[in-house]
Amino acid sequence: MKTTKSFKSKAIILAFLISGFTFIQSCSKNDNNAAALDKTKLSALITSSTATANGSVEGSAQDQYIMGSIASLQTSISLATTVLNSSTSTQVQIDNAVVALNQAVILFGTQKIVPIDAANLVGQWTFDEGTGTTAKDYSGNNHNGTFGSAMAGLGGASAGVVGNAVPTWTTDRYGNAKKAIAFDKGAKITIPYASALNPQKMSLSLWVNAAEKKAGNRMIGLRSWVGFKFELQQGNLPFFTANTSGGTYDRDDAGTALDVNKWYHLVVTFGDGKNTFYINGVSVKSWDNTPGTLMAVTGHDLVFGVDSSQYAATTTNFDTDKIIPAEWGGFFHGSLDEIRMYKSVLTDSQAKSIYDAEKAP
Repeated sequence: MKTTKSFKSKAIILAFLISGFTFIQSCSKNDNNAAALDKTKLSALITSSTATANGSVEGSAQDQYIMGSIASLQTSISLATTVLNSSTSTQVQIDNAVVALNQAVILFGTQKIVPIDAANLVGQWTFDEGTGTTAKDYSGNNHNGTFGSAMAGLGGASAGVVGNAVPTWTTDRYGNAKKAIAFDKGAKITIPYASALNPQKMSLSLWVNAAEKKAGNRMIGLRSWVGFKFELQQGNLPFFTANTSGGTYDRDDAGTALDVNKWYHLVVTFGDGKNTFYINGVSVKSWDNTPGTLMAVTGHDLVFGVDSSQYAATTTNFDTDKIIPAEWGGFFHGSLDEIRMYKSVLTDSQAKSIYDAEKAP
């Protein structure tokens, strides 16, 4: 089971720091110097850290730890123990080992799965109805969606959108018939506007199966780049656009592309100055240059399968009314399932816990 890239890199750095202590600051010592060494703190920390590792459980449930995190902590403990037991260790090396192992313990604590506050769940659309033209919101907030079609001309003349495509029920990642929804040519689901659907910071979680690689493969939107949108770019890279009080940001996952005709779990978070992308529970990129909060959008509905609930027939008035011209818009070609929206920024362990709970066995 993979851990997050960020967790792996931090653990590797800590391991390097501790192992390096046996090579730096070395000098010859006589027996009197060795006897004067103070190993009390390091010994106690190794004992408590070992107890923490031995008393922890990995898994996907609340209060468990992300898979692989215990082994990383044990590696740090082992390296610190080497410093403790070495007859050539200096006091500087011992003190540095205390600092590094403390950092490893702190890092380990961030891998504990903390439950997501139910109050932060804005909407949850499981697409399990299997029939009809309504996507029910199972969050209890009544943000139900309705099947429909985007206007003709969406994506430009070459896209072939004539304005009559609707979503269809399809097979999900488990192989269950009519438990996911397929979109193409402007087929969309519309969730009527509510301020709750336009939080100042947010997280989106969903399963996606792209049928092709194309520009503007837009999965979710609220007035597109005037509000926010989540899409796959031409190279099938997850891509998020946010219009904020600090400016408009376009960010992708920095090179991790999705294969077509394959299910993936995606999470994107935005808020607190960061924009982070997760694929199958793994943090693949976190941008820390996105200050500001999402701008308020009124009069436009949340949509799945396209990037905006309203489009203009021409580009003439965009500078005035900010209605996205149809030819600038985009639609998704593929299948979606298990969409969630939160009004909070999910942590690494929370994003991983959703993936672990929803992935196919």
